[in-house]
Amino acid sequence: MNKKELLKKIGILFGNFIVLYFLYRFLIALSEKLQMAWIYYVTVIVYSLALVGLFIAFFILNGFKFGREERTREELPAKWTEEQKDRFMEEQPARKKKARFLILFILPLILTFFVSYIELYIISLFG
Repeated sequence: MNKKELLKKIGILFGNFIVLYFLYRFLIALSEKLQMAWIYYVTVIVYSLALVGLFIAFFILNGFKFGREERTREELPAKWTEEQKDRFMEEQPARKKKARFLILFILPLILTFFVSYIELYIISLFG
């Protein structure tokens, strides 16, 4: 990956974080202003389900691994036919590329929850 692609991905990560975080904060502030706690609960549940869903999709698309290395034929289940193994090996690079794309949304969601948790912790200390 060259420098330009890396900067583009960092920019996308940062942009996604800004959008997701400020939408999250807006919805929480809206629930406080309108005194409707259900908005807060729905927001947290939707963000949490999105994170869990994206994480599961990443794990499945990445070949049930977290690393970048690709699976070998020997790692595939013995009960699979040769056609299934061939199809898996052919589709593996495209699935890994899709999994890497999901990281552009998973990391900003994790960072959103982390920053929100830190805010709540600091507020509880001084509030």
